Amino acid sequence: MKFLLILVLGFTSIQVYAKKCADFSTQQQAQKWYEQRKKSGQTGWKSLDRDGDGQACDCLPGGNGKKCPKKKK
Repeated sequence: MKFLLILVLGFTSIQVYAKKCADFSTQQQAQKWYEQRKKSGQTGWKSLDRDGDGQACDCLPGGNGKKCPKKKK
């Protein structure tokens, strides 16, 4: 039972720190958060840079707009 509780709490805490581009209004906000998390060795930043170019959330206002995910119909 303790193992299950630890597992659930651990998984929950990881998801709290993971962000999506939709959580930010601009690319600059996302980039700042991305760099702070990455520099400090924390988790949750990789999901903001799917193409691995070092730029978080390229498709948000202020971003370069390259390699944006296709919109769902």
